[in-house]
Amino acid sequence: MTDERMTRFLHRFAAAAEAHAAAMEAMDENKVNRHAFVLQGLYREIVLTGEAGREGLLALVDSDRKAVAGMAAVYSLRYCPERAITVLRRLSAEEGLLGFRAGMALERWERGEWNLE
Repeated sequence: MTDERMTRFLHRFAAAAEAHAAAMEAMDENKVNRHAFVLQGLYREIVLTGEAGREGLLALVDSDRKAVAGMAAVYSLRYCPERAITVLRRLSAEEGLLGFRAGMALERWERGEWNLE
């Protein structure tokens, strides 16, 4: 995969993460499900490239956009749990739905219930 194509996938992942968070806030179940489906597809395309894809996704955990950082952390848990958990813990202290969702992701990870495939 070319760097340009990877960059497009990562930009699309970030956009879908923000759209998913907005749909969650709006309680629009159809849009939530649609964006979750898009995120899963993009994740698969990104990680199919191997280490470069995982590293690109992991770089998104440092995003200033909290929804992007959180979603990237969730999808990076298997590959870099230490860094992903750090981000999710920070986000779990946030007010509102974002903090709640980050906390729930951590709980599921710690209980061994995590499965994104």
